This record gives sequence, C-alpha cells and structure tokens, in this order.
Amino acid sequence: MNLGPPETGHESRTFDWSEFGAAGRAVDASNSKDRGAATEQNREAMMLLISKGDIKARIKECVKELEKSRGDTRLRLKLGDLHLKNRDVKKAINEYLQAAELCEKEKFGTRAIAIYKRVLSVDPKHIKVLHRVAALYLNGGLLGDAKGCYEEILKIKPNDQEALKALSMIKESQQSKQVQIRGQKEEPPRQILPEVPYTPFDSEDPETHYDLGLAYKTMELFDYAIAEFELASQDPLRKFDCYMFLAECFKEKGDSEQSMKYFELASRLCKL
Repeated sequence: MNLGPPETGHESRTFDWSEFGAAGRAVDASNSKDRGAATEQNREAMMLLISKGDIKARIKECVKELEKSRGDTRLRLKLGDLHLKNRDVKKAINEYLQAAELCEKEKFGTRAIAIYKRVLSVDPKHIKVLHRVAALYLNGGLLGDAKGCYEEILKIKPNDQEALKALSMIKESQQSKQVQIRGQKEEPPRQILPEVPYTPFDSEDPETHYDLGLAYKTMELFDYAIAEFELASQDPLRKFDCYMFLAECFKEKGDSEQSMKYFELASRLCKL
C-alpha cells in the first residue's frame, strides 16, 4: 500500500485552485509553467491547501482527489478529519472505516488497529469496531488485548453472542496453555511466573503502544503517535527510540522546543 506521493509516470493531475484565493492562483500559475513535474507538485500543494482555508472547500477538494486515488489511506484519513472538524461525525467515521479496511486488505493489521482506535476515540461504543479490533488482536496472538475488547463489548451489549463465544474460547486457550506448562515442568523445579493480569483496554503493554506509535507516525498522525510513544517510553529497552521518534513528531508539528527536549533526553541516554 502506497501511503506516500503517487509513483512517477501517472497522468498529471490538475485542480481548480481559484477557490483558494491568491495561494491557489499562485499554484495554478506555477503548474502552467512546468506540466512535466505537475503530479508531485500538485499533490504537495493540494495537501497543503487542504490543511488550510474554508473547511467545506477543503472537503470538496479532498473528495475530488479521492475520486482519482481511492486507495490513498492518508488522504482518506484527512477527509475523515475534515468531516470531524465540520461536526459531521457519521461521515468522519465512514472515512476512517474505509481507511482501516484498506489497511486490513493490505495485511497492515497494526495500522488498521490504529485507525479503528481513532474511531473509538469518537464513538467508544461502536460495537462493530470493537469486534474488528478484537479480531485483529486474536490474529496477532494477543489474547489479553482481545479479551479486553470483548469485555468492553459486553458492557455495551451483555448478550452479544460473538463476544461471549470468543471469551469462552480465549479462556479455554489460556487454561490449556497453563496445563501444557505444568506438564513440561521438570526437575530441578523452575518457578513459573503467574500469568500477567490483563490491563485496561487503553493501557496495553509498551510494545503494543510502540507499534501503534509507528503506525500513526507513518500515516502522519503525529498527535496520536506522540501519545503512544510517550506510553511506550516506559520500557527501558525502547526509551531511546521513543525519544527520537517523539523528537521527530514534535519537529513535524513545528514545536521546536519539545523536539529539542526529546533530542536532549535521547542524547543523555547515549552518554550513560
């Protein structure tokens, strides 16, 4: 799946920049001088102008671009953000869901989870999304995280048969694993650590937060990435990488003060 600019060799795209005022006319004039490089320049200019100006005009331009590039996950997420700013939650969620489904088709499970969690930040009781996240966790062998999702579903819909069945299967799997561990126990006896209790739905282990942070960063969702890397930095083995990624995210957001702060923290770790 291509999250970046379109590959070279595609047909040049043109846009109606007039509705964006002077900035748009400047882009149009620039394009008329050099049509050969129009594809990449138009895309960069389009993404810049989509982030500014009137929301309805930005939505219109984003929809127009998506008609030509329906598989562009980043652009679809941007459209979802614009709908959310325009207080159209239903349309925002629809775009987020389409983006997540695209990631699932491309076998990018972690990215799909990151987008589904974005939906849950808007609608925490979206049962369909909770089911999808739980299924992705199961596919990744994260039984504890999947269990948390199904428990959230049952709080909303106590008689959800799919959740009840899944929880029963997870319990059987965990019990079976414990039996296997006991059966493999040999002399001299080794201490078997108790199973780590499941933590709340929004507080997974550092590795999961780290993976989600990488997914958000790849999709240029820097606020979400920052939140995940801050949680993942609790792991001493990942602290340096998290600090470096945090510095990069804040730099992309234009917050040089916070960026320098994390670069300095990372630098101190190198000196230890």
